[in-house]
Amino acid sequence: MNKYVYILCLISFCQLNAQGDFDYKRFTKAMCAPGFHGRGYVGGGDSIAAAYIARSYAQMGIAPISDNYFQSFSFSVNTFPDSCDVFFSGQKLIPGQDYVATAASSGTCTKSPCNPTFFYSKFVSGEEFLEIITKGDISWFDLKENDILIVKNLNYSLDKSRNISYLISQYAQFKPIIELVNKKFTWSVSPIAHGSTHLQIQSSSLLNQTNGQEISINIHNQFIKNHKARNVIGIIEARKKAKATIMLTAHYDHLGRLGSETFFPGGNDNASGVAMMLSVAEKFKNKPLRNINLMVVAFAGEEIGLLGSKHLSEHPVIPLDKIKFQLNMDIMGSGEKGITAVNGRIFKKEFKKLQKLNKKMAAVLTVKARGKAANSDHHHFTEKGVPGFFIYTMGNNQNYHDVYDTYEALSFSSFEGLSSLFEKFIRKL
Repeated sequence: MNKYVYILCLISFCQLNAQGDFDYKRFTKAMCAPGFHGRGYVGGGDSIAAAYIARSYAQMGIAPISDNYFQSFSFSVNTFPDSCDVFFSGQKLIPGQDYVATAASSGTCTKSPCNPTFFYSKFVSGEEFLEIITKGDISWFDLKENDILIVKNLNYSLDKSRNISYLISQYAQFKPIIELVNKKFTWSVSPIAHGSTHLQIQSSSLLNQTNGQEISINIHNQFIKNHKARNVIGIIEARKKAKATIMLTAHYDHLGRLGSETFFPGGNDNASGVAMMLSVAEKFKNKPLRNINLMVVAFAGEEIGLLGSKHLSEHPVIPLDKIKFQLNMDIMGSGEKGITAVNGRIFKKEFKKLQKLNKKMAAVLTVKARGKAANSDHHHFTEKGVPGFFIYTMGNNQNYHDVYDTYEALSFSSFEGLSSLFEKFIRKL
């Protein structure tokens, strides 16, 4: 988008929406809609979201930092674009609820349309699997042709269960395998694909756990070697010419689709965070800082390893030594139990300022501090000397990286208070 197109967009949007009326609930709901495909890598979901955010920038009057709003980069990603059907003993299982194909799993075909592949169940306990794999001779499983190993990874200690899961993932590089679990699914995306199919199935979803049951698997996976993604970057210039910049950030990407019928809405993670970023940015558009610019960045590629923020930290549009502070926001849809500031124990002066403001404003019940953590888009900037916080809400909503993280599950209980708190905090930096 060049400068002239930006001006035309701004005029058009301002005719429909006056400044000061950003509807954060409407924005979040739109980002969670099926047409955004979980803001992932099937159906151009992340590109659709990037364009929507850029239009929102233009609507608010947030200018592009260069000729357009976008900073492009690319990466590899494993996807599941259409066919995703599993039947166990004639019973159809529901993706995202009864089972998931793990992020690095191969499917049963790489071209669509697919035909089902048939297997027969061979159940083993997690302990038995661990013992045989440790010995290094998988012939002990006594698998017949078309048998598929189903490992019951149930009711073990956390460390033992993780060890079993890890060894299952190693096995899946060579042979198809199913892992039975009795914990919530926490899905992800992967930059690699294993050589075989690896499913996780909820144990409660399989009614007949005996050997010899027929299993039909029809999953299409597509490994994309050069997926193009875009950070969305805008600038709100200070009232006077400024040398320093504060960076307001949130990632917009999520997990995408698991087949054509199942998508991961990512309401709390992180449609709510982008909505918060825009809510705060609007306050500064209406009243800019006196002598500090505000850079507004919606990152792509966070879910696959903080790749968007890594790219910007390595290809900055503003010299990093000119960035005074970064406020990164993720999981902003609840807040009944307060907020946590990652890096709060590192940047103590700023953290005390945030706590003091919250005590005065009563935005949330409590403001807690954590140390350093490489768990969101602040990380690469902190490592390069940019001070900043990653803030997330704590609350009743425990939906995370699953199909239940919907717009409808968000309470927004502290949203408006936090938006005001973040504004005041930035103004006092």
